[in-house]
Amino acid sequence: SRYEGFTPGFWKNHPRSWVGFNTTDLVGDVFDIPAGLSELADDTLMQALNYGGGRDVIGAARNLLRIAVAAILNAAHPNVTYPMSLGDIIEDVNEALASMSRTAMGRLQAILDEYNNLEGDISR
Repeated sequence: SRYEGFTPGFWKNHPRSWVGFNTTDLVGDVFDIPAGLSELADDTLMQALNYGGGRDVIGAARNLLRIAVAAILNAAHPNVTYPMSLGDIIEDVNEALASMSRTAMGRLQAILDEYNNLEGDISR
């Protein structure tokens, strides 16, 4: 079967399609946010989908989290055949955030972004 995935923009514009998560769930309740990025922990998943990035570590974390929230919504949806499991996404994101490395965050972001652009049919 063909893998599928939808973008942050899709999930931002289709909040009623969310399964297993709510727009008001907090980033810090889904992911382990390290102390150095603690200002992100109390943002909602919907706010994370609207993050802009930046050149510093917190900017890289915002970039990753925007893509990661779409990834978890893809993985959690019963009609989306996503290439990664929900648990693996969360584990990988937590590891990248804990590294406090822009390179590690960017590498994972690129992979998840590719998966989130696979498209598909969510309505079946």
